[in-house]
Amino acid sequence: MQQITKKDLPVKKTEITWVLTVPAIWSDPAKQFMREAAVKGGIPNSQLMLALEPEAASIYCKHLPVERLAAGANSALGAFSPGTKYLILDAGGGTVDITVQEVQTDGTIKQLYMANGGDWGGTKVDQAFEEYLMELAGPETVYKFRDEDKAGHLDLCREIEIKKRQIKPDQTSKVTFKVPITLSEIFEREKGTDFRESLASSKRVRWVGDKLRVDPDVARGFFDNACQHIIQHLKGIFDEAKVRGTNTILMVGGFSESPMLRDAVEKGFPGKTIIIPQESGLAVLKGAVQYGYEPRIISTRVCKVTYGVQTNRNFKKGDPESKKFDVEGTLKCRDCFSKHVEIGQAVHINEAFEEQVYYPLYSDQTGMSVPIYTSTEKNPRFTDDPSCRYLGELTVNMPDTRGGKNRKVSVQLTFGGTEVEVKATNKGTGEETIAKLNFLR
Repeated sequence: MQQITKKDLPVKKTEITWVLTVPAIWSDPAKQFMREAAVKGGIPNSQLMLALEPEAASIYCKHLPVERLAAGANSALGAFSPGTKYLILDAGGGTVDITVQEVQTDGTIKQLYMANGGDWGGTKVDQAFEEYLMELAGPETVYKFRDEDKAGHLDLCREIEIKKRQIKPDQTSKVTFKVPITLSEIFEREKGTDFRESLASSKRVRWVGDKLRVDPDVARGFFDNACQHIIQHLKGIFDEAKVRGTNTILMVGGFSESPMLRDAVEKGFPGKTIIIPQESGLAVLKGAVQYGYEPRIISTRVCKVTYGVQTNRNFKKGDPESKKFDVEGTLKCRDCFSKHVEIGQAVHINEAFEEQVYYPLYSDQTGMSVPIYTSTEKNPRFTDDPSCRYLGELTVNMPDTRGGKNRKVSVQLTFGGTEVEVKATNKGTGEETIAKLNFLR
């Protein structure tokens, strides 16, 4: 905003939509934390959108000419015919996000399989290198190097980042890492011996000046943990019925620029077409801008959780005794989960789901609270189950008590781009109460 003001551009703060990207595998509280942090940073909540990173990357790539590595020809996802399915592998520094999508007849994108992934990003390679360094110099030396030479440690991290994009599966020459001389100095101070001499007997690594020269097999081994987790997870996804017929893997994110990861994916899925766009590391950033202009391009998502209402029903045999209570002579069961939308269910944007009807607990009740809960289970029984989480609630006014306990209140959920709208209607008066709860929180 300061740059815009300095350049005297005719842009008002109220005209700007901010798009905040989040990994698809993040929990709801983590996403909500990011939203709240952005608001505290000065971004108006009404001008803030959340976008899932693999979706943003997909939007960017949909219109972009890409290099099809398998065929060596140019292609574009935008030219794919309706019905084309593709898996997006968004491999970043910390996380790997995966989702499967399908091109619709109107050009929009339908999510076929709920976003998933894990912490198998490029930092796993960093960790593997650091563990190897600890084997060579000892944990205490590495810890003290981190503490005493923070700038040098940062330089080493940058060096590893560069090498991740250079190490190749068919490399025969040694891989050279430039390591700050501080490390060897600390080693000599702590161990009382020369670092180079301590490695003299090894045929797989040498210390020359301020450089660590590593055997290519050792360097390739730094990628094993991350690549194996990714391939194993992808194989599990391709076995899912909803994903069958998906023959294209779209690789984006900074870690996708690694020849080692590309090779692992190609060997793991020889029958699939592997597509890597230009500037794959910027795909999420640029796609988020496009999403801000065209949020309706994502037409369908798959629910990551089950949505429902906390309610009280008649007590049944087998219900926990601790949940039994008496209401005007009728035994009730408290904290029941009344399901509206199930985990794994396809949700069309702005689709209103079938309404469900609830009744007041007491004859003289003048208002009804409608608490909304989510669960990671398909069929949760109670809202205090470990899988359940409170999302929010709304209150319906019911001042006319003449109908007693037969007064109806309908509850209906509608899923928007990044939020779910809950509408509760007093059927006796027609009065509606609407609450919007953040869908990607």
